[in-house]
Amino acid sequence: MKIAYEPLNRKVTTMNQDQFNITGTQTTLTDYLNQNKTVLGNVKAINDTVNAIMANNKIISDKANTQEHATDGAAELKRQARHDLEEKIVEIADQLFSLADKTGNTALEAQTHLTLSSVDGLEDDDLERTAGNILQLATTNLTALADYNVVQADLDALNLLMANFTKVKTAPRTGIAKRAGQTATLPQAIDDNQSLIRRQLDKQMTRFKMTNPDFYAGYQAARLIVSRRSHHKPVTTTTTSQESAPQAKAQK
Repeated sequence: MKIAYEPLNRKVTTMNQDQFNITGTQTTLTDYLNQNKTVLGNVKAINDTVNAIMANNKIISDKANTQEHATDGAAELKRQARHDLEEKIVEIADQLFSLADKTGNTALEAQTHLTLSSVDGLEDDDLERTAGNILQLATTNLTALADYNVVQADLDALNLLMANFTKVKTAPRTGIAKRAGQTATLPQAIDDNQSLIRRQLDKQMTRFKMTNPDFYAGYQAARLIVSRRSHHKPVTTTTTSQESAPQAKAQK
């Protein structure tokens, strides 16, 4: 299988309709049982099962929330951090270039001949290296740069922008990977909860079939909703990011 990469314009897949139906009614079922605690009494096995299902409901909900969480916020933070860093790099580099031209320092000229267009085309790691190089050159020439109104505060600002960019540069990819992990494990978590209902709770509820038929009928009604399956297509939303992050597309 050959993998091709293209700019990110992704579909964020959330739970499909079947999964929404199942998880929604799993919660409805535990709500019904919690409302009838006096009927359940102090049967430890039943209470343990209900608590286990409720804990699983929380896990499933957390996974679904992570799965549905859009990464565009992280991408926007990165875009802004990169923009600010690029602007500061070029701002200081231009003053260094002017100094180099005035003093005839051709080596310094070569290292500081930058434009916004040129730095914008750099990969993230190369941009960081360029920022570090400009910071070092500016530090070395700080005394002479005073005539260009470049002071230590400017270098501190560049250093801070570098640190900020380093912190956020991988955030969009991290968010995508995290969401992909939840997408992969969510169906199993839902199935595990269904198995707990079928193999334990259903068995435990038969004790009420004769002793409390109204309660048992209510349980069966909720249980039928849990078991109902529909065949809708997955619910998706499309998000377009400013960032061009790789998205794998399988080709035969």
